[in-house]
Amino acid sequence: MTLAPRLAAREGAVCLIAFARRLSWGRGYALSIRAYPAPLAGESPARTLNRALEDLIRECPGQYLWGYNRYKVPSSAQTGARTPPAGDPPGRAAA
Repeated sequence: MTLAPRLAAREGAVCLIAFARRLSWGRGYALSIRAYPAPLAGESPARTLNRALEDLIRECPGQYLWGYNRYKVPSSAQTGARTPPAGDPPGRAAA
């Protein structure tokens, strides 16, 4: 995520960070908009963006999607499957 910090660094750019808070009983969303924070001394652009996101998550942690199973193996996947050895495909004789 480098676009937001690069845009924020442009002279005269007005950058905002926003999130939509889900309202109870399916009543829709409430949009919250904040100023994009200025970087702290020695802070990298990526860290500034992460800090802004962390602040929004602290404001309403129940709305954040905490689970991200990037490396989860599907239950239908076979375990212990072996990779066939390199060489000719089955049923073909080597010449």
